[in-house]
Amino acid sequence: MNAKLMHGAVFALVLTGAARADDAAPAVSANAPAPSPTGALPALDYRYDASWGGIPVGQVEVSLKPDGAANCYRYTTVSKPVGFVKALYGAPNQTSQFCVTDGKLRSQRFESVLPGDDEQSYTLSFDWKKHTVTDENGGVRAIPDDAIDSFALQQAVRLWVLAHVNDAEPPIAEFTMVDRKNFTHYQFRLSQHVHVDTPAGPFDTVELERIDNPKKEGRFWLASARDYMPVAIETKNGGKPTVRMVLAK
Repeated sequence: MNAKLMHGAVFALVLTGAARADDAAPAVSANAPAPSPTGALPALDYRYDASWGGIPVGQVEVSLKPDGAANCYRYTTVSKPVGFVKALYGAPNQTSQFCVTDGKLRSQRFESVLPGDDEQSYTLSFDWKKHTVTDENGGVRAIPDDAIDSFALQQAVRLWVLAHVNDAEPPIAEFTMVDRKNFTHYQFRLSQHVHVDTPAGPFDTVELERIDNPKKEGRFWLASARDYMPVAIETKNGGKPTVRMVLAK
């Protein structure tokens, strides 16, 4: 089992690495305008049940709240692993502070905390005037215009889905994620509509698939009734067991 199993709650945080793929469809930026880019994002307070290879490993709580200036937010995940998982791998938590400006999601600050693990504990501070990101050690890197921290990426995906879910032929979505050391390029596509039953109730969903790396599978079922937040997630990295998360609240 990997410590990243519980590290990051939803979407891309259980996925690492990327390889460009599926050039048949046009690509769009992660920061494509949402239907209402100037409107406030709804507050969120969700809880997911997590399993690894069919074995329950705990819960993950996700919240989104306004933070400071208009259209700025604090997005937080708190993991609550079961005893043996916590004993072996700790209880990672993450916070992303971001703003939505002119339809673009701009990361401001990201913090990853895994008690006792310096490799997974780090901060990133974004300076969009200079187009740089600075880590907790003072290291500075240049970043592209569409760079997003690994947790805010989840909201960028959701906003992209809101903008394209009703397209006759939705394009391929592209995202650039920045973490402690690397830039990772992701590609997703919308596919079929699926009815999903969860502990929080039944949902009509649209399925989103990760397609940039055949060795790193990812499927996400997004419910219109929840503003296209995921109600179920399955990811698989190579020959490792499947990670599954379902909405519990």
